[in-house]
Amino acid sequence: MLNTSLFDKVLIHKDSNQYIVANTYLHVLNAHPEFLKKYNLSKQVKIWFFVKSRLVSVIGILQSILNKKHYNTQKQNFQSDILFVSHLNNSQQMLRDSDDYFGDLPNQLLQHGKDSSIALINHIKMNNQRTSRVWKDCKVHRFILNSSLDFLSEIKLHFSQRKAKKQLKLILKDLRINKALVKDILHHHLSSETFNTLRIAMQVADIVRKTGAKFIVTTYEGYAWERLVYYYAREANPDIKCFGYQHAAVFKHQHAIKRPLEEKYNPDVILTSGIIAKDIFEKSQIESGKIACLGSYKHRTPNLTTGEAQCCLVVPEGLVSECLILFKLSLGYAKQYPDQQFIWRLHPLLNFDDIRKHGVSLNSLPSNIHLSENSLDDDIQKCDSALYRGSTAIVNAINAGLKPIYYKQSTDELSIDPIYQQKQGKETVQNQNELHLAFNKNIDAKTRQALQDFAQDFYTPLNVNALLNEIVC
Repeated sequence: MLNTSLFDKVLIHKDSNQYIVANTYLHVLNAHPEFLKKYNLSKQVKIWFFVKSRLVSVIGILQSILNKKHYNTQKQNFQSDILFVSHLNNSQQMLRDSDDYFGDLPNQLLQHGKDSSIALINHIKMNNQRTSRVWKDCKVHRFILNSSLDFLSEIKLHFSQRKAKKQLKLILKDLRINKALVKDILHHHLSSETFNTLRIAMQVADIVRKTGAKFIVTTYEGYAWERLVYYYAREANPDIKCFGYQHAAVFKHQHAIKRPLEEKYNPDVILTSGIIAKDIFEKSQIESGKIACLGSYKHRTPNLTTGEAQCCLVVPEGLVSECLILFKLSLGYAKQYPDQQFIWRLHPLLNFDDIRKHGVSLNSLPSNIHLSENSLDDDIQKCDSALYRGSTAIVNAINAGLKPIYYKQSTDELSIDPIYQQKQGKETVQNQNELHLAFNKNIDAKTRQALQDFAQDFYTPLNVNALLNEIVC
């Protein structure tokens, strides 16, 4: 495991500033193998990373010549008390009025007389102006953030970041950090990810000024951009109240989300998606008075499956590498035990063409493996177990009475299990033999109920009053 305390010392150093806090390398999110890869790169990959960062920076400056404004919007001089910061991950979002992270919360606030707007970090390659027009008739106004600032702002940003690099060198020297790690930290100080962190925060601050927002609510997972948003929002409005909404699972080895930095980089209040996460934060370094349970639109009423099908739902995260891990295990088992059915489903961010590109022949699968394009709820109703690693879809599965089977690749692999606190009724396997034993182990009604109770506490019903109580003007 990384020495996270060393990175934290850099962030909270007395000479640190917002440009140093923006360094994404210093924010260790979790122990996921995919995330930890960047801390174990080969020399050749590091060189390519350095070159790529410089190329992306040049492209960003060229794009800024065309960008005459920081963000795209269909309405000018729009005022709102509450600004949400969310994400645009796929084109399907534009067909819905509700948000993929905050659900119907902004509309519920509107019913209580609270105007709000949403700033969307654009993760898809789509024209921002065209995208913003899709929501032009929505009651909750959207702002689509750009991938670069205007030309002058980009130039200022690059000069400021290079100046801060000298300050960072002095901090690293003061902390006596080894040369190899110093080199990695300094490379990431000028990375495209670090620059994007600053761009997001600066655009959001500009929206705070234009809308007169008194409250800001971001998604909260421990990313550097979240910390910078709070900082720059307070620069724009010193009286603004900042909220961080923990919408996803809080993993056992998650770090950045649970450690406070200097006050100006912290949310005033952490809103949780359920009781489970609230309990985790209360046991962390976060002050308990700054934690409130908001709930989640992902909450589902208990709904036990009625069928006794010998079928396992395979639910990987939205990473191709994770799909390949779970599909390989289940494919090997399916060939050996043809009576065991499997449903392979993908995260909404992926499609099966993404899997084919990695050499997986989906046309020659055994007949007991089924590729799903159905909804998660429909797939769950056909199964009696679920094979998973880091996907929170397992919460929906246990809420419906499915047996959870967590795949741990090796004994020394750190857990990425989103329901790691729940021991009863869960099987952990490392190979096909253990998977076979897990399939043949029954769970009784009492254990099934315990799993379902955990799911109910993981996502509690979305409670608009929890936020209204915090935004009393």
